[in-house]
Amino acid sequence: MKKSVRLLLILISLFLAVSCNTRTAKPKPVVMYEISEEAKGGKEVILENSYLNLRFLPSTAEIILTDKKTNVQWRSNPPNPNASDVVTKQLMESQFSLDYADVSGVPRTLESGFYSVQRGAYEYEVVNGVLEVRYTVGDLARNYRIPPAANEERMSLFLDKMEEGESDMVKSIYRLYDINNLRMNDDKDKLLAEFPELVKIKLWVLRTNSQDYMKKEAEESFKKAGYTAEDFAEDSMRYELTGGDVKPAFSITLRYILDGKSLIVNVPFDKIGYRAAYPIKQLALMPFMGSGNTADSGYMLVPDGSGSLIYFNNQKQNQVPYYISVYGYDDAMPRKEVIADNKALFPAFGVHKNGASLFCVIEEGSAYSGVRADVSGRNSEYNIVYPVFDMIHGALMDIAGRNQREVYMYETTLPENENITLRYTPCAVPGYMGMAKEFRSWLLEKYPVLQNRSVTGGVPIAVEIIGAVNKIQHRLGLPLDLPLKLTSYKETEKMVKDFAGFGWGNTHVKLNGWFNRGVDHTVPAKIKLINALGSKGDFKHIVSEAEKNNFTVYPEVDFMFMRDVKTFSGFSLYKDTARYANRERVQRYPFSFVWFGERKMWGKLNYLARPAATQRMINSFQKHAGKYKINNIAFRNMASRLAGDYYEKRHVSREASILMRQKKFEEMYQGNNKIMVNAGFAYSIPWANIITDMVITEHSFGITDTTVPFLQIVLHGIVPYTGKAVNLAEDYTKNLLKTVECGAGLYFSFMEEDTSELQETKFRQFYANEYKKWAGDADKLYKQFNADFGHLYNQKIVNHVILAPDVTITEYEDGTRVLVNASDNDYRYNGNNFKADDYAVLRKGQ
Repeated sequence: MKKSVRLLLILISLFLAVSCNTRTAKPKPVVMYEISEEAKGGKEVILENSYLNLRFLPSTAEIILTDKKTNVQWRSNPPNPNASDVVTKQLMESQFSLDYADVSGVPRTLESGFYSVQRGAYEYEVVNGVLEVRYTVGDLARNYRIPPAANEERMSLFLDKMEEGESDMVKSIYRLYDINNLRMNDDKDKLLAEFPELVKIKLWVLRTNSQDYMKKEAEESFKKAGYTAEDFAEDSMRYELTGGDVKPAFSITLRYILDGKSLIVNVPFDKIGYRAAYPIKQLALMPFMGSGNTADSGYMLVPDGSGSLIYFNNQKQNQVPYYISVYGYDDAMPRKEVIADNKALFPAFGVHKNGASLFCVIEEGSAYSGVRADVSGRNSEYNIVYPVFDMIHGALMDIAGRNQREVYMYETTLPENENITLRYTPCAVPGYMGMAKEFRSWLLEKYPVLQNRSVTGGVPIAVEIIGAVNKIQHRLGLPLDLPLKLTSYKETEKMVKDFAGFGWGNTHVKLNGWFNRGVDHTVPAKIKLINALGSKGDFKHIVSEAEKNNFTVYPEVDFMFMRDVKTFSGFSLYKDTARYANRERVQRYPFSFVWFGERKMWGKLNYLARPAATQRMINSFQKHAGKYKINNIAFRNMASRLAGDYYEKRHVSREASILMRQKKFEEMYQGNNKIMVNAGFAYSIPWANIITDMVITEHSFGITDTTVPFLQIVLHGIVPYTGKAVNLAEDYTKNLLKTVECGAGLYFSFMEEDTSELQETKFRQFYANEYKKWAGDADKLYKQFNADFGHLYNQKIVNHVILAPDVTITEYEDGTRVLVNASDNDYRYNGNNFKADDYAVLRKGQ
């Protein structure tokens, strides 16, 4: 019995040792910056190249960017800030604001203007053509640039360079600890816990009761002895600053770089300092860059759906200010309900003001970003749009039995070697068309793989075929969760033959619910075909038939959320599940669209796979796929959901998760494996052979005014894309007209069985999938699209004009114009009448 207990204790100890293994990195120390009166009142700093002129005003730290070709100026801050409340006025005077919190999770906001610049807690310097502005924000209790502690040898390097009186004064504010020669009242265990190296060396430690005037004198002495800011940062990282209460304070560096026709604003994470007790939760950058006031005319482009415009001064200040997360909500963050799952497909926004346009791409840090926008009349007379970044992630700890307060656990530090980078570009062509041109150029330059891509073969058409779903069925009187056949492998093969018989080209076939028990399939590390659908030979015939007709088959797989996890399934609930910052596993049921919470009584528990586990399962899937003649993959979530893993033991940031996915996409591309993605987050676009379910409208924010096909203008002719499945659209006509306006391909979702088979299942989203009812209409629509638009899919969209609400013209390279009237009334254009809910194709010269 004693041996069993002893063995159990050893196992528990080993478990705790492993589970408590965390990142050793600590937050970067806060650096205290100060500006002299001479520097603050000094001359403007000017950076210049052939295209742009950048002026930095030392007294306010604001910048003014001038486009040399047009002489249009874009200011980071309004010239005469005036607001109805103090907070907004402080934001108007700032280049950034940050939100921080303590363990209770209560946030507070600090603006750089009031809490840094006006207090003189900043400095600036031009380093190799780069303007660096360094801020200290928050509680500015003086941090003197002297070592908090140093070993005897290191301290001697500086003491030996000081005058005798200086070195004596410096020694008086430190104490030299020798573990073998302690005082009676010294706590040896505490000292060794704080300074483990005392076992081997002697250590000088700053006394906690040292007077500030003596620290200031010591700072001057150390400075003369060659002690630098880098030395201070190194020592502060090694030894915690001691003495006094820990106050919230932060140091941040903004770097301004002129890069050709663009201004780069860069924030390196390794130059962000904060105190562990007060983590930075959110950082807002350049909140009033390019803002327009009530006297200006124009609009803001926001990444809402395909793209939306918010007109200046639109009198919608009673609506909620605009905010959207780029790439959606982080699935590795706690979430209790989903009311609106809005997500931006691309990390960009812009301002069109008085005939000129400024476009911004979030080049780095997009995985943490969101976009805010607001109109004049709420708190100020300005219309603004700017990026916001989630920084340190946290989660509520479950300690209800020990503490009545809410206590949060946060990441130990920011991700290493990462940055936030914004690229502001004055557009050569004004308006959202000019912004789209800049974004397209940026994508082609950043991802050279896109330069050789084009859409060929007429109308791109994607067809989803549903194989099986799970349903409670009775066998021998027992209720069992079993696959329910909707389309067998032979029936799928027949559909492919039908498509070929219709004369369809450029066809992409997605197989959903084809393996591992159905649509909500089990762990995809292995492949098991569904007996109810047919044999292995039947499945191979699908692929062979598709290849014979030059169709591409993409079996759909979910590598992100695991269900029905069993032992030896290829997925470990302990090792492979992502975790919140509080170390709890990320597991949740699907959310209800009725009460918005988790459907615990009607749905399967989903475990979020950590990024490394996802990559491993893709490799395993590909290894097994060869025997089924599978070369391509339709990724269900890899371009429509994004998450990190905040378990310190194996921490992966959301930005790092993107890079891991892109590496896998590149491997598949190089291996001639084709990729289909849903939604089409921007980071996946370079490698996607087709994008389905792309949002081609907006999310209906109250503050926005109209939708524009911004992303589609960027991509048209490079990557084929489709909107929502035509037969599943809530409004068939409006969806079809949006498809026409955006230059999108066609998308259908089919199954062989009647939809009545889906009763008493949770798959009612396939309510209109009956192939027999839709085949004729689908072929008719394809032929209509091919006749009207087949020649356009390999061309750029060169212009898009909003003639009236819901009436637009999309123009292509060859001069073809497509007029779409999605309004409820006829529209007169150039003397002709265009019917409501219809479109017209106008060839060049018509």
